[in-house]
Amino acid sequence: MSDPVVRFSHVSKRFRLGENHDSLGDLLGGFLRRLFGQGGGRGRDSVFWALRDVDFEVTKGKPLGIIGPNGAGKSTALKLLAGILRPDKGHIEVRGRLAALIEVGAGFHGDLTGRENIFLNGAILGMSRAEIRSKLDAIVAFAGLERFLDMPVKRYSSGMYARLGFSIAAHVDPDVLLVDEVLSVGDAVFRLRCARRMRELVEGGTTLIFVTHNLDQMQAICPRAIVLSEGRCVFDGASREAVGHYFSAMSRAYVTNPADVASGTTDVQNAVDLGSLRLLDEKGNEVVWARASDALRAELRFTLRREISRLVVELNMRASTSENLLSINSGRDGVRLSGAVGRHLHERYPCAGRCGDRMRELRLGRIGK
Repeated sequence: MSDPVVRFSHVSKRFRLGENHDSLGDLLGGFLRRLFGQGGGRGRDSVFWALRDVDFEVTKGKPLGIIGPNGAGKSTALKLLAGILRPDKGHIEVRGRLAALIEVGAGFHGDLTGRENIFLNGAILGMSRAEIRSKLDAIVAFAGLERFLDMPVKRYSSGMYARLGFSIAAHVDPDVLLVDEVLSVGDAVFRLRCARRMRELVEGGTTLIFVTHNLDQMQAICPRAIVLSEGRCVFDGASREAVGHYFSAMSRAYVTNPADVASGTTDVQNAVDLGSLRLLDEKGNEVVWARASDALRAELRFTLRREISRLVVELNMRASTSENLLSINSGRDGVRLSGAVGRHLHERYPCAGRCGDRMRELRLGRIGK
């Protein structure tokens, strides 16, 4: 096995909530406020750990997907890899030339034209002026911005920013390419073009680290993925298996009470115990397959270990990881659920086929303690 090109060794990163030092004046002001006891009562409780003891390695030419709920620490991990942030604990090693597309328009100067920003951004990414000149036409053609090349980028749309930024990063011929969710602002044709370019780079030996919520695209490009949840790595393995862990992490994040999170008094993983989910026919028999015209009843049993004031139950049926065939959401449908501690039964009859939200309520309620 070849030596790792990227090594992320037991890395932790923390932030202090409520402090934003964008200038020396901000930093000095914050110091003086703390000196005179005007820090707003912030102490240890104001420390937020974005990453906790995250550990992984990536070898040359092996793409890695990073997925997880919003706030799980994905973008923080990429910024640490790019050198934008420094870890509070652990060690990070990246070998070779690195190109990063982490934020739309990062490294661009709004008053400069697209052409001028290509030279500026290319230089930041380590390309020589001669190298940029030789690749200029390819960069512009890939981004599809020939007509707007000499326009100041402050007049660009977010999609144009993303197209130009990705095109520059993808033509650096990097050893390591970091790509965040910014590609979601592009149109469908450009996203396909980006996916094809990422595959070409991987086939050429580039190590790709790809953060996205597009699970189909991630699986098509990355055979391996890690799942982050609440700053921790909860899975590292085959991308197809990672999807299941991703949905589990999303479910835990969805039922979290923000007030409890702020106070640090909740353990989300122990709040809900999912008992069973079964699909039944009209006679109450469990089914493992059904025709498009068949009526099915979804029966969900679960136990609440603590009271949830605004309980929402959502069931989704997917043909693939991103294509919803059926979505049942009690909050969206105006159905109030008891969030009392104890065992619960949730049963619904969705109509057949691609019916969206149309269904009729059968039985819904608490069945014991």
